Amino acid sequence: MAKTIKFNLICDNQPVRTIEDLQNNFSIEDVLNYYNSQLLHRWLRVRGYEKELEAVYSIKSKEPMEIIGELIRIFGVETDKKKVEEGIRILRYQDERKELYDIYDKEKYNTDHIIDDYEVGYRQLVDDILAHPNEAAVVKANISEIVSNYAIMLKYDHRRLFHTFRKKSYLAVMCLLMNEKSRDYYLPKKESISSDLGTVIGTVTDSTTQKSRTVYAAANAATNIALGLATDGDPDDNADKNAMYSLICQLIKDPSFENNLGENLMKFSGKTNNYWKDLEPKGKRFMIISMDEGDYVRPAGLSGGDLKSADVRNKFVIIDGIDYESNNDTHTLRYMEV
Repeated sequence: MAKTIKFNLICDNQPVRTIEDLQNNFSIEDVLNYYNSQLLHRWLRVRGYEKELEAVYSIKSKEPMEIIGELIRIFGVETDKKKVEEGIRILRYQDERKELYDIYDKEKYNTDHIIDDYEVGYRQLVDDILAHPNEAAVVKANISEIVSNYAIMLKYDHRRLFHTFRKKSYLAVMCLLMNEKSRDYYLPKKESISSDLGTVIGTVTDSTTQKSRTVYAAANAATNIALGLATDGDPDDNADKNAMYSLICQLIKDPSFENNLGENLMKFSGKTNNYWKDLEPKGKRFMIISMDEGDYVRPAGLSGGDLKSADVRNKFVIIDGIDYESNNDTHTLRYMEV
């Protein structure tokens, strides 16, 4: 009798041999691709997970969001619904972009057509944010898409974008600060923390094809003429960066700030009696919005990584997990998940 040859899945760049491995390294993009190719089905079969295999075969939906929801349920994965929705949106944008590049290649579009589509795509993402100003999954996914694939538009439009969001979506302003690249347009470098305790931000990645690079080159070459935009877009040279930064610092003090953000703003108040409270786990990133004098925060479990109030005030520091220490039950730590 022939021996069954077993193989591993690779999820989030980690080998997956068991259901537990799958739970610990669950990647929406990887698992959805394995499901669509039915490699997931084969893996379950050779590993002897008959119950899970039957459940996977019973999935009827063709919608990625629903499929991922079913897979999360089947494999008992603990995850955040908003993060799942954000991930699905990013995958959808990648698929749409690939289809568009294929059309460009097939139809041999000229630069003018590419520029027009480029601008329209950017405007649609911004309009989608304005239509869903308090939906974190939409806002984060769209800003990620803008930063990754509409960097030229963001470079020249970041001022107008900021003032639009400031009036219509506090959440979008905060999400601009959460992103590694877009935050550079609004936070002065002197306000950044350069030590290991500073902004712990993951890089936005995307598998850009040669076609996309050609599109970018064409767009970049014609942007000034085709879009009629200003040329002083370097984030390091913005004369008004300090003005925008000042408005952000005022924004987080506005009495309407908390109501505007709703559940997207997380808070904790209370004494910790000279002990560190494990507030948020390592593996999740959080941006510190405000903390009172005399309190301390640090990345989860990082001994010696103490940040005092002056270290985080108006700096929008991003850390991996949160430990918090306070000896005043009236003090409040405010933060947001990245």
